[in-house]
Order: sequence, then structure tokens, then C-alpha cells
Amino acid sequence: MKTVRETVLSRLDNALRWTGIPARVADQMSDAPSMDYNHQPLRWGPIWPIAFSCALFIFSLTWPPVLDRLSPGAGISILAGLMASIVGTALAIHPSGPLGKPSLEDDEREAALRKDSLLFCFGLLAFLNCLGQPVLVILSHWQNWQAPRSLVVAASAFILNVTLFGCLPTLYASWKLPRLPKEG
Repeated sequence: MKTVRETVLSRLDNALRWTGIPARVADQMSDAPSMDYNHQPLRWGPIWPIAFSCALFIFSLTWPPVLDRLSPGAGISILAGLMASIVGTALAIHPSGPLGKPSLEDDEREAALRKDSLLFCFGLLAFLNCLGQPVLVILSHWQNWQAPRSLVVAASAFILNVTLFGCLPTLYASWKLPRLPKEG
């Protein structure tokens, strides 16, 4: 037996069905063929560049002694290649994600999702940088890093920041965006 609340809600739903808005919202939130596939949720794609840039940062912090014998030209070219590939991948993810379209086309739900994802990204980046920079300064003095190693650590920290800035909003929005099954 339906409660009074369920009865009132079903009457309100029936009163709005003639407008077509519930069907349009259900179409936009489902995996329907009419969905904009240029800006679909990327739930696993942004994790790869983040993982590679984190691995590069950790590798630069551990810095095996074998790499001390690496010529500066080879080190710079390897770092430039890694930087170009990771940053290029990270910057290519944003336009194809759910936040890739212009913000002027957003409805209320998408605007709130965009705001929340950017606040999450900026908050996490601010926390990591406020915590990480003093730790890196202490590590550099404690372990007596030479200039090339400090440069590699700074470059890999920059790559990590750019990757997080490019991928975190898309990752957050993709996981928070609800996916509903298409009603048949």
C-alpha cells in the first residue's frame, strides 16, 4: 500500500510527464544513443597519467646511484620526452571528459558538478603543495642533493602538478556523475 507521500510524488511526476522534461533528463543521464559521446565520463582514463606522473616523482625522489653516471643531455631528453607524453595525455583528457564542453552550456546539475570538481582539485593541490614543498626542502638539505637531482625533482613535481590539475577535475566529475540505466 502506498503512503501519502508516495501518492503525492507519483501525482506530481504524472503532472510533469506531459512536458517531456523527465524523459529528456533521463536521456541525458543514461547511456542512450542520443547522449553526447564527446563529453562522456572517463572513469579509468585519467588514472593512468596520474599514476605515471606519481611514479616519475617517486623515481626522482629515490634516484638510483646508477643514474649519476647518466649524461646530462640524455637525462634532459628523457625527462622532456616523459614530460611531453604525460602532460599531453593529461591535457587531452579534459576536453573529452564531462567538463570538456563550455561552462555556458551547463545546467544547474552540471554547474554544481563543475564547481565541486574544481574545488576538490584546487583543495588537494593546495594541500599537497603546502605540505610537499617544505618536505622537499628538508629532504634536499638532509640528503645533500646536487643541482641536477634538484632539477629533476622539481621538474617531476611540476609534471605531477600539471597532471593532477588536468586530470583530477575530470576524474572527480566522472565518478560523481550519475549513470542511470535506459528505461525500456
